Amino acid sequence: MSQLTNVLALVVALAAVVTSSFLAWRALRLNQNANHLPIVLDALKAQRLPEFTRREAELWEELPKHDVALGFTRLPEPLRGRAFEVSCYYQHLSYLAEYGLADWDFIAVQTTYRMLRTWDCIQAHVYEERKYRGSESSFLNSYEVFAGKVRRADIDAATARLYRRGQRQRELR
Repeated sequence: MSQLTNVLALVVALAAVVTSSFLAWRALRLNQNANHLPIVLDALKAQRLPEFTRREAELWEELPKHDVALGFTRLPEPLRGRAFEVSCYYQHLSYLAEYGLADWDFIAVQTTYRMLRTWDCIQAHVYEERKYRGSESSFLNSYEVFAGKVRRADIDAATARLYRRGQRQRELR
């Protein structure tokens, strides 16, 4: 009988350890998300500003009219500033997603169309800028990697994953 009691006590203790570990992990995960949320929302702010979207559309329209050999640095102003502003914005979002500071699916779903359209517009100029700088790893590398992954990703599936996670979060409350 005492052995049975000891075994039951051990099982209860193990269950308590597993449960408390799970709850601690959840608390850490929620805290991490809470800390990153303001950063992510601030980073996505530009997409909601009419001035940024106007400059992005102007980039799409104007950049193809210029010689690719100009890269970025040798483009005329105001196009050069616009190209750096818009592409560095997506580079910043790529850092957040690729380095795990923001949920990859969330950034990809929020930016797919415009981010890929901008990459397609600037890609040849980026490659020329890298030649001008003398290094393949010198300019917008994270943006290129992120854009490639997003292009290959199933964005509908990523959207569904986000909805499921949100649903689970609401159910846990």
